[in-house]
Amino acid sequence: MGDTGYGVAIVGLGMGHAACPWVIKAPGVKLTAVCDLNAERLKKSTDEFKVAGETDYAKLLERKDVDIVYIMTPSGLHAEMGVKAAAKGKHVIVAKPMDVSLEACDRLIDACEKAKVLCSVDFNGRFDDLQQKIRFAIDQGLFGKLILGEARLKWYRSDQYYAAGGWRGTWKMDGGGALANQTIHQIDQLQWYMGQVDCVVAAEAGIYNHEKIETEDLGLAIVKFKNGAAGTVMGTTTFPVNAYAGLEIHGSAGGVLAMRGDPSWFFHEKEREQQIQRASEVRTSVEDMARVLDGKQKSLLCDGHEGRKSIELLTGIYRASREKREIKFPL
Repeated sequence: MGDTGYGVAIVGLGMGHAACPWVIKAPGVKLTAVCDLNAERLKKSTDEFKVAGETDYAKLLERKDVDIVYIMTPSGLHAEMGVKAAAKGKHVIVAKPMDVSLEACDRLIDACEKAKVLCSVDFNGRFDDLQQKIRFAIDQGLFGKLILGEARLKWYRSDQYYAAGGWRGTWKMDGGGALANQTIHQIDQLQWYMGQVDCVVAAEAGIYNHEKIETEDLGLAIVKFKNGAAGTVMGTTTFPVNAYAGLEIHGSAGGVLAMRGDPSWFFHEKEREQQIQRASEVRTSVEDMARVLDGKQKSLLCDGHEGRKSIELLTGIYRASREKREIKFPL
């Protein structure tokens, strides 16, 4: 760690360019390098953020000013690149989803544990005010006994979107379609709030309006949780516009509808709404990791084991859809 914090390198500047300011503004870390195979993207980031740039990932991993590697490449490369970073003693953050298969997730978890480095999955939605407030409400029992959680997304993605880059809508690199790419935040939050999954009761996933993709552009599932609560998942990129994405959760004492902007809270005892606050003041995955490294908190908000859970649920949904039967957990 340098004098101003742990050095962070962002890898993959298609999405990673927009993440650079998050690192620059986060306490406890500093942006020291960026990496991309595309020279034009690399120059844009190095010029704008005044940091070192590498086109060779192996050379990036040799840099002494890099403590944390923040991987924002296509999903199917996350574990492979994370394993290489861990072998060089670097702490690892991967963008959502963790990777495209449970086997890949387990390889990354094992590599980081063997190297004794931290592994974080950047479900950045978990840090938003709304998600932190829902987490607080559940932790404090303000909703009472949980009854139903619904994760829904209705967005639009064009054929051109899927064609760009050649990896979107593929099983190998995207790990799925509307559920794996667009709805994965909501799937992650659903299981984060509702608890351990018992089974996927039924699911349907298919291509309805994009002929040139391998994966689904619409997916549906019914889920049961170990605590007895029920859940639903719906995600599609076939809607005419990006209409909404979010969750609706309720229990015996209250609930929240959070689909279109400002949430609506509902309680039998209205004063419960006044108790709601953020569960944590940490705002980003890089800050989260720096706090753990500094001993200011015990654990990451979303470590490898936690980040794996959304892939397990996603895998169960796909399996239930293919096999037309209930899928019990753990897989």
